[in-house]
Amino acid sequence: MRPRELRTVVVGNSYHVEVRSDHHRWVLDEPTAEGGTDAGPTPVESFLGALLSCLTVAFQFHARRQNIPVERIEGWVAGTEKRFLANIAVELEVWSPAPAEQVQALLPLARRGCFVSDVLKPEIDFTVEIAVYPPAAGAAAG
Repeated sequence: MRPRELRTVVVGNSYHVEVRSDHHRWVLDEPTAEGGTDAGPTPVESFLGALLSCLTVAFQFHARRQNIPVERIEGWVAGTEKRFLANIAVELEVWSPAPAEQVQALLPLARRGCFVSDVLKPEIDFTVEIAVYPPAAGAAAG
C-alpha cells in the first residue's frame, strides 16, 4: 500500500485550514457562528463525506468485481454530535437491473471494504441501510 500524506496550512488566527495532497487542495473551516468563515465544510462534515464516499466506492468496487451492473448510486449520511459523533446513519440507494438480492448482498462486502469506517470508535452507533431500485426509477430520480 502506498503511504497517504496530507499537509495543512493555517494563516493567522483562524479556523480556515487549507488541506493539501499530492494533486489536490481543499479548505476546511468552521461556521461563522463558531468563529470560522464558513469557507468550506467542517472537519466533521468532511469526515462524514469521506465515510460515505468510501462506502460508495467500496460498493462499486465489489459490484464491478462480481459483474453486477449498477447504473446509479446515491448516498446519505447523518451524524449526531454531542461532544463527539455518537451516531452515524448511512443510506445507499442503488439503481440496478440485477436482482435486488444480488445487489443487497454487496453491502456487507462494501462495509468490510470501507477502510474509513475502521477508524470509528466501537461505542459509535453506526448503521448502513440499502434500497435497490430498477433502472427506470433511476431515470426519474435525477
